[in-house]
Amino acid sequence: MTAPPPGPAEDYACCVVGAGPVGLTFAMEAANAGARVLLIDAGNGESARRPISSLSGQQTHIVDPDRHAPLEQAIRRGIGGTSQLWGGRCVALEPIDLAERDYVPGGEWPITLEDVVPWYRAAARHLDCGPPVFRSEAPDWPGLSNFEMSNLERWSRQPRLDPGLGARVLAHPQVTTLLDTRLADLEIDADGSIAAVVAEHNGARIRLHADQYVLAMGGLEIPRLLLEVQRRLPTAFGGIDGPLGRFYMGHTTGSIAEIVLDDPAQVVDLDFVRDGHDSYVRRRFTLSEEAQRENRVLNTSFYLDNPAFYEYEHHNATLSAVFLAMAIPPIGRRIVAERMRLRHIGPRPYRVGMHLRNILRHPWRIVADVVDIIRRRYLSPVRKPGFILRNDSGRYAVHYHAEQLPNPDSRVMMHTSDDGEAVLDVDYRYLEADIDSVLRCHELLDADLRSAGLGRLEYLAKDPAGIRALAWEQAVHGLHSIGTTRMSRDPAAGVVDADLRVHGTRNLFLASTSVFPTSAEANPTFFAAALAVRLAHHLVDARPAIDDTAVSKENEVPG
Repeated sequence: MTAPPPGPAEDYACCVVGAGPVGLTFAMEAANAGARVLLIDAGNGESARRPISSLSGQQTHIVDPDRHAPLEQAIRRGIGGTSQLWGGRCVALEPIDLAERDYVPGGEWPITLEDVVPWYRAAARHLDCGPPVFRSEAPDWPGLSNFEMSNLERWSRQPRLDPGLGARVLAHPQVTTLLDTRLADLEIDADGSIAAVVAEHNGARIRLHADQYVLAMGGLEIPRLLLEVQRRLPTAFGGIDGPLGRFYMGHTTGSIAEIVLDDPAQVVDLDFVRDGHDSYVRRRFTLSEEAQRENRVLNTSFYLDNPAFYEYEHHNATLSAVFLAMAIPPIGRRIVAERMRLRHIGPRPYRVGMHLRNILRHPWRIVADVVDIIRRRYLSPVRKPGFILRNDSGRYAVHYHAEQLPNPDSRVMMHTSDDGEAVLDVDYRYLEADIDSVLRCHELLDADLRSAGLGRLEYLAKDPAGIRALAWEQAVHGLHSIGTTRMSRDPAAGVVDADLRVHGTRNLFLASTSVFPTSAEANPTFFAAALAVRLAHHLVDARPAIDDTAVSKENEVPG
């Protein structure tokens, strides 16, 4: 239920800040377990559908716009949060993602996969992606040695969470929702207890109380708040120049090659499939743990997509029709952003005649494809995530989605502008080693395909220098805000412990992709939701007592 601001004496078992996928998951799980929950968010029931606008005290400066996406593409405020931008992809982490690897410095997790897997089923239910089955029983293609095809990605039936999970949270009798309320400060006692959170609502500052506080605002907004508090309390959260805000990661992703299948019919094995649980799943090429360790590369997956629209050799009428539409600037700019339009139409000459020949050979194919896309993506209660349009050449784009190395110099920091505004500086960086790993994984996939007689990779650049330059050109992310409040056993190495409790505090917890010590290759939302379910049960099961022994004297936060 939505309510006016609680009075100063009105207490809750849990106060969770942030109504995105992770915050909603936590709120629902804690409420279902019997806790009285206060959910607050800076947005409202409608704002998540619109690009974010700056709030007072929340200015952001992206240091290198060539590496980090605009915030409008990465963040939304309000019920459902960034699920408005999310494709619905749910992917589980692998054991190696949490294990020690000597070639991934700073990649240690204080938990194992077995600590989180028991909570997968609840996370899958809240995100509506079917059962937590992330392995296909279908056999791998024969002859593959370094790659597996059993690793599944699942997809939410409808990725926008506000009509489903969001509506259920708002209607829950154990949940009170306070919207259009920006968290401004934390009141921290000398013993590390959060006495209250200070929020701005309708132009006034209010104090909100709970037994436990959970920040779920995301990997940029959580460190923004904690860094501001740290400016007032310099020894908090590991101290100035400590781990807070560092190790900002996302993924290395893009397409630098095409796959050419010797048997074009085999593409069906890597297409979207609606499974027996009425959810879409997709198989991918993923490197085995043995291959990763032997070649000292980062976890990487590959999946297929339509070939470049401008390549008439695909002989697909629909792809050619889309190309011709995009080649007309006023039309193409209405379909996609100009940067993407230019990439899709490729270099001149455009070979319009060859594309018209593709269309004239199969004009009915365009109508059939368009009808199918509208029906399965926009009219079906189970949204199809994408469409691979088959072509006789067996040629498809191959996309990579790769882990990024933890880098302490990739970070977010605060400064005060000339007009007195607090500004979050986002200095997101890639390393040469990230690109080295991507290129090596392509070499391994190409070798596997060729040796097995399945096909080959053909790069989109002519020589190694051009291939590397293309990978660097596509090294742009910021959609998965990982690592800025990483978990660790040692308070000097991270911000939260294995239970997501902020080091040096007694009742402050973080539920976010920002707690991951490594980025893995998987999209992080599902695993973060599973961690939120685990946290909800940890807090509810621990009531009413809070374990004071978890706070050591040397890590106490002064008031």
